[in-house]
Amino acid sequence: MDNEEIKNLTELFEKLYPIAVENGVDAVFYWDMTYGEIITAIEGNQRKVKQDIQVQASLVYKLGDLLRFAFNEPNKYPTLQEAFPKLFDDEAIKPKQQDWRIMKERISAYAKKKAGRK
Repeated sequence: MDNEEIKNLTELFEKLYPIAVENGVDAVFYWDMTYGEIITAIEGNQRKVKQDIQVQASLVYKLGDLLRFAFNEPNKYPTLQEAFPKLFDDEAIKPKQQDWRIMKERISAYAKKKAGRK
């Protein structure tokens, strides 16, 4: 808020209203909140926004690092696990090996269906 003098609590709450709503405070519940609750909600949202910006900045930085590998040293390009340690477990990123018998059966069924059309 600006340095303008506030004469009473009503003025304070009216000046704080648009700031609070901008910061995610519900417009209806605002009027039932205490000053402390409003300030806590505003500060909490501002911390969350800052954290989101920090995450985006670290992703941009990491992307730049990965692009460096892609263009300059493609043979050293890291795997997903190496690029983002602790984010992905080994099982989630490994391609699953299909059972060859199931694939053989599918191919045979497709070939029979294709042969039946002619």
